[in-house]
Amino acid sequence: MRKIFALTLGAILLAAMGSAGAAPVAGNQAFTHEPIAPGADLEGPSSGGLSSDNVEFVKHIPLPGGTGGRLVGRYFYANDQNKIMIFDVKNPLDPKLTGTVPMPQEFLFSREDIDTNGKILIIPNTVGDKGLGTLYVIDVEDKTNPRIIGSTKGGQHTQSCILDCTYSYGSDGAIHDLRDPANPKLLEEKWGDGMPTNGGHDVEEIAPGLVLTSTQPIMLLDVRKDPAHPKLLALGSNADGRFIHSGRWPNNGKDKFLLMGGETNFRRRCGQTDGAFMTWDASKWKRTKTFTMIDEYRMVNGTYVDGNPPANAAGCSSHWLEAAPSFKNGGTVAGAFFEHGTRFIDISTKGKIKEIGWFVPHAGSTGAVYWINDKILYTLDYTRGIDILKYTGKQ
Repeated sequence: MRKIFALTLGAILLAAMGSAGAAPVAGNQAFTHEPIAPGADLEGPSSGGLSSDNVEFVKHIPLPGGTGGRLVGRYFYANDQNKIMIFDVKNPLDPKLTGTVPMPQEFLFSREDIDTNGKILIIPNTVGDKGLGTLYVIDVEDKTNPRIIGSTKGGQHTQSCILDCTYSYGSDGAIHDLRDPANPKLLEEKWGDGMPTNGGHDVEEIAPGLVLTSTQPIMLLDVRKDPAHPKLLALGSNADGRFIHSGRWPNNGKDKFLLMGGETNFRRRCGQTDGAFMTWDASKWKRTKTFTMIDEYRMVNGTYVDGNPPANAAGCSSHWLEAAPSFKNGGTVAGAFFEHGTRFIDISTKGKIKEIGWFVPHAGSTGAVYWINDKILYTLDYTRGIDILKYTGKQ
């Protein structure tokens, strides 16, 4: 997602003060979730933003934008416009920066989904020679001294580790051999060769050698025997052909639900074609070879004090999402929704979606959210950096 200049803090506060007590925005009933009534369970303003009463703002780490992250063990890896950072999160309320490495990233469109196994980290730069991006490999075993050890052509918008980072899949089909991480190689094969679609926005290894694609249609690929020639296991599609941005399959692909997000940009007002958060039935795929959508959830415009801004800059859309550690065939999901901040969503045992909490930062555009444990979350914001939140609701 491109970084957009968000509304100023002054404008946010003026809008919030001027709108306090206003009625819900017309048309909310057309959406599949029930918006929280204005001020009904408002925690109130904090130095970080506004929130429902089950979400607490803890701390802000200012950065020149925050884009992507990954938690491995007790370390959280993140990037902004110009560097990779490693944080020790032994105390998740007070992370300690242990090391950084400057990165030749795009100053404005830095990558949003870094990946690592805790030994090497991969990150692409889509600006490269002759239109080919670059994939960088970073040694992160020494948390105080991460360093670039290799690079090669073919970096794409997102890159994901496959088979313990011995291979990488790119969003548009690239396959990189990382078995010698100091000498990565772009293979001639594409993971989309012969598939219903040959690229999209992201891929995610949900279990060793099993890859879920954020494409239209959604695909489940088996790469265990031959990463250069994956096998198609199952498909899921939308009749409207909507853009799929990101996907997660909790419990290493054993859960009965897929969690998928869409994305739409530069929509000033929310509507029923904006990028939705979705649940998909994954309970029958071995028999039917298909996934089917169950429910969807979209943002609405409101008054700020009801958790919904009256207008949008980056777009009215979902983005990156994560299930809580306790999620099992239902439970709590946190999702990033740009100017709508972080939304906490309950998934019923039937896959139905209900909003149960929110945090809207001052002058923010939230791009990603990560559970550090079952209560503490880090959000990465395109205009703010990192916000640390505490979720106190039921899971």
